[in-house]
Amino acid sequence: MEKNKAFKKLVIGQMFANIGDIIYTIAVVSSVFTLTNSALAASLAPVIMTVGTVFSGLLTPVLINYATLTEVLRKTQLFKTFILIGLAVYLNLKVNNENLFFLYTFIFSISFLDGCAEPITRALIPHYAEKFYLIRANSIFSTMLQIVSIGGWAVGSSLLILFSISGLIWINVGIFAIATLAFWYLPTVSTTDNADENRWKNLISGWQEIRKQPIIFTIVSMDILESIANTAWISAVVLVFVKDVLHVSENWWGYINATYFLGAALGSMLVFYLNVMVDKNKSKVIVISSILGGVITLLVALGGNPLLILVYSILIGIFLQVKNIPQATILQQKVDRNKLTSVYAATGILNTATFSLSSLLMGAVADTLGVNIVFVFSGILLFVVAFIARNKRKLLDE
Repeated sequence: MEKNKAFKKLVIGQMFANIGDIIYTIAVVSSVFTLTNSALAASLAPVIMTVGTVFSGLLTPVLINYATLTEVLRKTQLFKTFILIGLAVYLNLKVNNENLFFLYTFIFSISFLDGCAEPITRALIPHYAEKFYLIRANSIFSTMLQIVSIGGWAVGSSLLILFSISGLIWINVGIFAIATLAFWYLPTVSTTDNADENRWKNLISGWQEIRKQPIIFTIVSMDILESIANTAWISAVVLVFVKDVLHVSENWWGYINATYFLGAALGSMLVFYLNVMVDKNKSKVIVISSILGGVITLLVALGGNPLLILVYSILIGIFLQVKNIPQATILQQKVDRNKLTSVYAATGILNTATFSLSSLLMGAVADTLGVNIVFVFSGILLFVVAFIARNKRKLLDE
């Protein structure tokens, strides 16, 4: 019962944290563009966010040996709230272009703290959910965050019309405060695995686990391949697809993104209702979902009726989410809980770096070979993921 209450607090806290992150992203990108009237300056904001996340992924394994997991989560969210208050005050001072460096410093600081919290949140799920219910817990967690993703961007954009940028930041302060409050009452969870070792060795502990344990290496390999495949759905590629292949207005770019997130939410709910079956057949579910995702992605590459593309987008979201939940659950079940945060931090760095580099690569492919080829390549990669899961089915089902 206590675990159930703790899991609810974790989900609620993370939902509000994610809502805040979305609104904050909209606000800071708009703020930078307003201050500079430069697309390059505005595009630097997401880059700085990525750099901050990577740095925190390197240091998180060290931090959790100086404090409990829950203490780090609480304090990172609390510090994010304080920094956001500072950002709101700073924007109210109407800074000019010469002081843009300080705005970027705020962005980096919040992203750094966000990157610390993300692997810890995921690592806490098996602490607050019984092993038998991990599939259900992960599906609930994913469903709620997908719903936030669907509504967050639309609501955030609408609020930007109604409020000034600094006003939007102040609203976000309240949202972050609610997340902090939810995290503050989580039962304490700590790691004790490396208490007597040189704590700085923990910088590479997650990487060592990935290298040494075949199950982790297999899951991470599939994650990386899927991360590359997912770059077919980044905004830049989808926008080109809408204009050059579908020949419809740019509004359809938003429709495709929304239906993808809708499909992901439906996929999470499907796993929730079929959690027992999915738990007993993890490798089969991963293989079948990857194959179906690959087939649908190849169908998208063929183009066609825009409405049909929306249906494909929903199906892609469903299949990839049905694949990802058992995949994430295997990692939580097989990795020592004391090492899970370090592993998540390392995989987060790998996925972020892979996604960033492959986004540039896919953009270049779209420009030189055509956007359809990007979706063909994405579909092939999903077939490769299915092949790996099929070959490693005994390892995945152990």
